[in-house]
Amino acid sequence: MHILKRKYKKEIQLIVNNAGVRAKFTDFNCMERDNLDKLFKINTFAPVRFIQELAPGKRSTRQCYIINIASTLGILTPAKVAGYAASKAALIAFHQSYSFELQNEGMRNVRTLLVTSGQLNTNMFGGFNPPCQFFAPVVDINNLAAKIVRCCELGQRGQLNEPFYCTFAHLLMCVPYSLQHIIRSISRMDCCLPDE
Repeated sequence: MHILKRKYKKEIQLIVNNAGVRAKFTDFNCMERDNLDKLFKINTFAPVRFIQELAPGKRSTRQCYIINIASTLGILTPAKVAGYAASKAALIAFHQSYSFELQNEGMRNVRTLLVTSGQLNTNMFGGFNPPCQFFAPVVDINNLAAKIVRCCELGQRGQLNEPFYCTFAHLLMCVPYSLQHIIRSISRMDCCLPDE
């Protein structure tokens, strides 16, 4: 990291934190502590450390665009992914706080984008058919990558949510628990992940 910082820091204009690893789909009580540590080291601490080391400081005028790839599972979480969800929720919270810190400091030369996607068509969450694909379709990684590139070209700030339902994940978490329970039961989100 230090060699990278010394050699390239003045030239870095784009940081894309796309780290992601998950543990087995299992009850939280069965999760090994080492696996939980690994989730946070890769999904949360690595992106935070890269930004801390490579993003411009307060006195810098260098333009930089920072993209953090999180997950809707950090907001709206099914059963059996508590560790993964917590690590992505931490990344989302960090991103939001850091973005407003930049804004409050008047650092207009640094722009940030948070990407929260649903299930991607990759191996990480592959191997099962998610329920309710009409409302929560699997996201094609090539289409998502094209949208991220477009955001880079425009210098778009804020949040990119894919697919459409991800835009409303925070709202669902604000409704009364009894209504959440009904919606979760209808969607079958808490019983769709296979046992590993």
